[in-house]
Amino acid sequence: MHTTRHLNLVVLHDLDDALAAVKEALAHADAAEAPGLRKALTVIEAAARSDEDLKIRWARETLGRAGLTAGDKSVRAIRELRRTAPQLGLAEAVELVTLAAKH
Repeated sequence: MHTTRHLNLVVLHDLDDALAAVKEALAHADAAEAPGLRKALTVIEAAARSDEDLKIRWARETLGRAGLTAGDKSVRAIRELRRTAPQLGLAEAVELVTLAAKH
């Protein structure tokens, strides 16, 4: 029987307030302000990534700081993720290392 594993990591997105503020400003903007606010909205939306993208980026950055490549799926890479985030389970760390190696 095959089961689906889910990474039990919480990803914090801190762009929601900025996105809402720019949308509100755009709704009340005059013709001169609107193009700049539309551009800001595009930039913020592009920066808002999926949970999986953020998890992969965190894993790649963590491995990089430890002098490991993102393609490294060794025990050392898994151990480094778990050292950095002690609450990270073994299966989750393996999954993150695997995802970081693929992307």
